[in-house]
Amino acid sequence: MNFGYLKNINNLKEFYLFCKDAESFVLSRPDLSAAQSRKALEYLVKLVYQLKNNTVPQRSSLFELLSSEEFTNFINDASMINALHYIRKIGNIAIHNEKISQKEALFSLKQLHIFTGELLVKLDLIESYSMFDEALLVKTTPKTPTDKEVDINLHLVSQLKPKIDKHTTLSVGINISEAQTRKVYIDLFLREAGWNVLEKENVKLPQKAGVEIKVSGMPNKQGIGFVDYVLYGSDGKPLAVVEAKKTSASPIKGKEQALLYAKCLQQEYGCLPIVYYTNGYQIWIIDQLGYPARQIFGFHNLKELEYLIQLRSRGLVRDLSIKEEITDRPYQKMAITNVVESFNQKRRKTLLVMATGTGKTRTAISLVELLQRNRWIKNVLFLADRTALVTQAKRSFNKFLPNYTISVLSDKDKVPDLNARLVFSTYQTMINQIDGDDRTFGIGRFDLIIIDEAHRSIFNKYKAIFTYFDSLLIGLTATPRDEIERSTYVIFDLEEGVPTFHYEMEEAVKDQYLVGYTVLNRTTKFLKQGVKYSDLSKEEKEEYENTFLTPEGELPTELSGTDFFRKIYNDNTVDLVLQTL
Repeated sequence: MNFGYLKNINNLKEFYLFCKDAESFVLSRPDLSAAQSRKALEYLVKLVYQLKNNTVPQRSSLFELLSSEEFTNFINDASMINALHYIRKIGNIAIHNEKISQKEALFSLKQLHIFTGELLVKLDLIESYSMFDEALLVKTTPKTPTDKEVDINLHLVSQLKPKIDKHTTLSVGINISEAQTRKVYIDLFLREAGWNVLEKENVKLPQKAGVEIKVSGMPNKQGIGFVDYVLYGSDGKPLAVVEAKKTSASPIKGKEQALLYAKCLQQEYGCLPIVYYTNGYQIWIIDQLGYPARQIFGFHNLKELEYLIQLRSRGLVRDLSIKEEITDRPYQKMAITNVVESFNQKRRKTLLVMATGTGKTRTAISLVELLQRNRWIKNVLFLADRTALVTQAKRSFNKFLPNYTISVLSDKDKVPDLNARLVFSTYQTMINQIDGDDRTFGIGRFDLIIIDEAHRSIFNKYKAIFTYFDSLLIGLTATPRDEIERSTYVIFDLEEGVPTFHYEMEEAVKDQYLVGYTVLNRTTKFLKQGVKYSDLSKEEKEEYENTFLTPEGELPTELSGTDFFRKIYNDNTVDLVLQTL
C-alpha cells in the first residue's frame, strides 16, 4: 500500500485510516475514495494551522483554510495549492453523491500522496517517501469507510511545533502534460460551472463544451486549427474558447493562439467569442468588453456567459444624472462621478473614503441606481461584517429602490431569494455559499460587489470571496486615507494614499455636515495603575484566583491597567466613569 508507511508513525493513526480508506476504495468505489482523500487533506491542513497558530479558525471551511494568505504563503507553491483544491473539489462532488470517475479519484489520491510525503518530510517525521505506485493498488470489496470526524491529535501538535517554519518550499512540483491538464483540471473547472464536456472530438452541440473543435482561417500552411474547448450557447453559437497549455507553462503562452481561434469562429458565426486561456492552475479571461486580460477563479456558467455577450451593447455610462432624493450633497455627487469615471476608464475596482455619518450607504445606493439605469449592472452583492449592518443597509436600499427584488442571505427567519437583484450578506455567510461543499453562486452571479468597511483585515480573512467572484468592486470605508494599509490600495489597484474619492472628518466638519468632537479622558485607579494580588482583600483574592488561575496552576502576581480593562468587566467601574461625564 502506498500509504502503508504512515501506520508506524506515532499519533497519526486517524490520518492513516483516512488515507488507507482513500487508497483501498480508489478502484472499487471512486466516490468513497475521493471523500476520504478530502478528509485526509482536511486533517493535514488543520494540523498546519494548529502548528502555526495553536488553533484552527472557527467556522472556517476547507475552502477558506486553503485560500488564506497565511496558508498559501506557507506552502509557497502554486501548483501544490491547486492540487489541494482539486482534492477538495472532487471530494465535495463525491460527498454530494455525484458520479466520480476512477481516473478522478486516482488523480486526487496521487496529489494527496505527494502533499503528505512533502509535509511529513518537512516536519522530520520521515526522511523520504517513495513515488506513488499504481501496481500496489488492489480492488477491494466495498465496505463502510471510517466515519470519524477530523480531530487533530494534540500530542502530535506538541511534538511537531518546534519543527514548523515560517515558510516552506515543496521540492516536488506537479508537472503534467497539456492533454492531462485538459482532462484533469480544466474538465473539473468546467464541470463545476455546470458545463457538460463532450467526450467525442469536434462535436458541436448547444449548451455543451465541445473538445478539439476544428476551425478554418488559421495563419498556418494548412489554414486550420483545433480549439481545445468551445463553449456553445443555447442558440448553438460559440460563447467562449478555452486554450490549454501544460501545467508547467505560463498560461500566457496560450493567449495569442486563443485569440486567433476566436477570430476564426467570429468569421464563421458572426460573433466574437470570449477567450479563456489556462494552464489548469490559473485561468485568464479576455471578455471582449475592453478590459485588460484578468485572472479569474473558474469558468462562467452558460447563463453568465450569455449575459457577458449581451453587455457588449452597453457602451459608456453617459447618463450621469443623480436622484436628489437619494443623494443631494455635493461631495456625494462627486464620489458618484469619480466612481463612474473610473468604470468608464475600464477600471474594475474603486475605493471611497468617507467619514462616518457622511452617507456612504446612500452614495452606494445612488451608484447602484445610476449604473442599473445605464444598463451597466443588473445584480448586486452588498457585504458587511455584522448582521445588524447588513439589515440596516438592506432597509436603506429598500427605501430608495423599492422596485428591486431584495434578499438577505444571513436572515435566519426567511428563506433567501437566491435570484434577487440585490443580495445582502455577511462575509461569513457568503463564504458558506461559495464553498465547494454547497456552491450556490457562479463566479459571474454579481456584476457589482459593494464592501462595507473595506480594510486589510477583511481582505485577509475573507480573501476567498474576492478571489472567487468576477465583478466590479466598490469599497466603502471611514478609515482616513493616510491610515489605510498599503495592501488595501494594492487590492483596489490604486496608488497608495490616493483612493477613488475621499471626504474625511475635517472636511465634513468644515462644511458643517458633521460636528467636531472633544476627547474626555476618564479613568479609575485600577484602570490607570493596574492591580496587585497582594493588595487585594480576601474576597477579592478569591475572585482573582477563580478568574486568572491557569490550568497549569500559575497565577499572575499583578495585572497592568490595560490587562485589567481587557479582562475584567466591572459594572461599578463603568458606572463611576459614566458619572463623571
